Amino acid sequence: MASTRSESTLVSIGSPRRRAVASALATVLLATLTPTAPATAATAAGPASVRQAPAGTVKVRGQVDRPRSFTMARLRGLPQHTVRVRYQTSHGAEKHTFTGPLLSDVLQLTEPRIDPDVKNAQLRLVVTATGSDGYRAALAWAELDPAFSGKKVLLAVTQDGAKLDKEGPRLVVPGDVKGGRYVSGVVRLHVGDTDALDPA
Repeated sequence: MASTRSESTLVSIGSPRRRAVASALATVLLATLTPTAPATAATAAGPASVRQAPAGTVKVRGQVDRPRSFTMARLRGLPQHTVRVRYQTSHGAEKHTFTGPLLSDVLQLTEPRIDPDVKNAQLRLVVTATGSDGYRAALAWAELDPAFSGKKVLLAVTQDGAKLDKEGPRLVVPGDVKGGRYVSGVVRLHVGDTDALDPA
């Protein structure tokens, strides 16, 4: 009987324990009965702008031994080059001066995997640049390697003297007649092997 009276006292209406239990049950019940909108694919994954790397950060992935990310500050810390270019756009001809590191210098820091036993194995590589808006363009390795091309392909950090901190770095391909490969706001560089496109 003593045990019964003790348990009855613990669960009496005015006891602190009973009030705490009632409050917890009410919270759970309210959460259960409150309607919620079903998660859609977009809300579950988040908006595209959130999923992308922030402007100014470039991730290098693919056939490299040291995948790395480069901030604008890190890109400015590399040897800088300046090129003056002219190219056609849908709005007519444009002329600009760009400054930034050579794309080849950036990629060398990630140690691209090149088979030393294969003659000119680096010529099998393709580099794809993706902008923050998803726009993408590709270059053959020979186009950006100073040992094979006279082009100074840049990952520009300034355009006409103005910093590109807000937009992010821009791919610059001197010699292109049209500006289709001048990818703005580069967030990703991918190094791939053409063997994956045309396996033996």
